[in-house]
Amino acid sequence: MLVLSITLNLSSKPIFYNCGMVLLQEITLKYAKVQIFDTKLVRVEVLGNRIIGRAEARELNDAIGVVAKGQESLVMVVAGEVSQFTKEAVDFAASDGGLRYSFAEALVVKSLTQRITANIYLKLNKPLKPFKIFNTEREASRWLHSLEEELVEVW
Repeated sequence: MLVLSITLNLSSKPIFYNCGMVLLQEITLKYAKVQIFDTKLVRVEVLGNRIIGRAEARELNDAIGVVAKGQESLVMVVAGEVSQFTKEAVDFAASDGGLRYSFAEALVVKSLTQRITANIYLKLNKPLKPFKIFNTEREASRWLHSLEEELVEVW
């Protein structure tokens, strides 16, 4: 059993982002932030030049479950400039357990190496749910929300 070491940001004042989304809740881990917005989007930001292994991938998944209140959500993962994911982390993320809180996932990459690695992942692991790679958060958000009417029931 994993124990989350988290900091919750449950400010009484909503935090607005440039794209018009309102931050509802945030969990801060040592290596990532997991946020949920009023648009039902869960944003996972990997901080710094971290290598994310299986344990971190499980902890991130648990944090997604907390902010999403156990419901499936639209998930955007934003990789840090030089973040890396181990094979074990990728295998977990592609599993039923790793996808239990996701209707669809978008990965925002910052480097060519990350894009190549993500494309290899897509070729080797046929995702069970919609998954796409983007260069910007704006593109990723648009794609995820375009799927919303098809996939996400009203909470």
